[in-house]
Parts: sequence; structure tokens; C-alpha cells
Amino acid sequence: MKNAFFFRTACRAFAVCLIFSVSSAFSLSEHEKVTLSIFPFNNVSRKSLDMESFHVLSAELSGYEFIDIVPVEIIQEKLYEIEPSFLWTGKRGTQKRGGILWKIEPKLVEKINTQTAARFSLYGDIMRHGNSWRIDAYLLETGEEGPGRHFSIRGISDEEIPEKLAALSKNVADRIRQEDTLRQAEADRRGYFGGMYSFEEADGRLKNRIDDAPQSVPMQALLLDLYLTDREKFQTEIIKSGLRIINLLQEPDQEDIRYLLSLNIDPFDAAAGVYEGRGEWEHAIDLRKRALEIFPFKPELQRAGLGRSHYFLARVYEERGEKMQA
Repeated sequence: MKNAFFFRTACRAFAVCLIFSVSSAFSLSEHEKVTLSIFPFNNVSRKSLDMESFHVLSAELSGYEFIDIVPVEIIQEKLYEIEPSFLWTGKRGTQKRGGILWKIEPKLVEKINTQTAARFSLYGDIMRHGNSWRIDAYLLETGEEGPGRHFSIRGISDEEIPEKLAALSKNVADRIRQEDTLRQAEADRRGYFGGMYSFEEADGRLKNRIDDAPQSVPMQALLLDLYLTDREKFQTEIIKSGLRIINLLQEPDQEDIRYLLSLNIDPFDAAAGVYEGRGEWEHAIDLRKRALEIFPFKPELQRAGLGRSHYFLARVYEERGEKMQA
């Protein structure tokens, strides 16, 4: 009881503070508001819906001015329309009975999002074992198949939950902003290839958007894709963009890999190709070797490049009279 009272009090305190503090972290600039539905989390151990975490997450995320939260009353209304037997256990005076549906799952989230026109939804599970707990949250974009982007926090007492929920909320907000920025950057790219923007305009727009998401591999990939339209003219830019992506791939993320493959972009080959054109064979060899370890999706291409670079490097040593090196 004491822990539960402290948790409720702390959650309210965090919510009040954060709603004022986080709003200054982002500005709207060219971004339209992104609509987000937040669902109560499934308390797996008790087979009920956790409303405390729901309220603090709602308060925190509503503090970001680029996020528009779908009113909880609308979510409840749509939920009851889809599943009349659903018991929203946050209601006072209600008792959970056998056979009552209580768990919010991806398919249900997708149905409600379609009806509320929300672009994103946040849902998840709370699991407890003694005093320890873990919260798994999922951010799902409408039209995608579940479960969505995964976030996880854990602790050994309820007192830790409010602060860690604050950190989770920030990560969710950052991800939403990155996704929104990427969508607009993709529109800029389509605008260039469709003749709406000049190269200079598209380049400037993409660079401005990258300022909002400098650690995003997809954003860097879109810029590299732009430079690859003229490999001779933009050699320096190709190397810089390629190396940025390679540095971000030191711990490969499957979503990032899939995005690069969807654009048919290999940053290792792009940068190595420029080095080869300049006769900088050692740099090209290094990149192609790293590609086989980190990005082994075009091994034949990389091995052919390695053979070519080694051959011409040997020619250089031979011309210098360094026969042993050759």
C-alpha cells in the first residue's frame, strides 16, 4: 500500500513538472502535429490495465508541442464499439469478471487507430516478479503490422517507475520526431526526382532536416542517394556521407539495414569507389574489408573491388621499385 501510494504521488509530480519542461525541447518549425494514441498498459501479472503509467505517459508526451494526443474518451468509445465485452479497468467501482477481455493487443490497436485517424499509437505490457518490474512499450504507426518499435525499461522498486517512464517518453518522442522528419525528407527526395526542386533546393532541404535527426541512417542515406546522381561532381560529398553512415552502422540496426537495401545503397561501395577513382587504394581496401564484416549484402561486389584495389596498389609499389611490397 505504501509503495502504491508513493507511486501515484510521484507519477503526478513528474507529470506536472515534465509537461512544462519538455515542451521547450522541440520546436514545430515546418513540422505538422503528429497524432498519437496512448493506451493503458497491460499489467500481465494481474491481468488488468495499468492506469497509473497510462496517465503519466499521457502527461509527459502531451508536453511536446509537435505531438497531439487523442483524447482517452475517444479511444474508450472506439474500443467499446469494436469489443463490447471489453472492461476498461480504470473505471471506479467495476470488478473484473471471468470471460471479460482486458488485454490490448496490436490488432486491436490497429483497428482503433484507423478509426481515430491517429498516425502513431503507444501500448505495452508491465510484468512483475516480486518487487522487480519490467515495462515493454511499442510504438506502432498506422498501416504497419505489429508489434512496432520496441522500448524497454526495468527496475527493482515502484519508486523507480516515474523517472524511468520520463526517460522512456523522451525516447518515444525522439523517435516520433525522427519518423516525421524522415517522411518529409522522403517527400523532398521525390520532389527532386519529380522535377519539383532543383538539386540545390533538395540538397538544402535535406541538410536542414538532418539537423533534426543527425544520428538517423535513413536520413543520411537519402542525402547520399542525392549525391550519387553525379558521382564525378560530388566525390567529396559521397565520401563524407558514406563515412557518416558507416560510422553509424558500427552497431547495425536491422531497420537501418533494410532502409539502405530498399534504396539499393551500399555506403561502403560508394565511398570505396571514389577512393579507387582517386587512386587511394589503401582506403578503398579498408572500406571493402569492413563491408564484408558489417554489411555483407554484396560480397561479390566487395571481393571484386578488393581484387582490383590490391592489383593496382601492387602496381603502385612496383612502379616505386618496392618489389617486396608489390
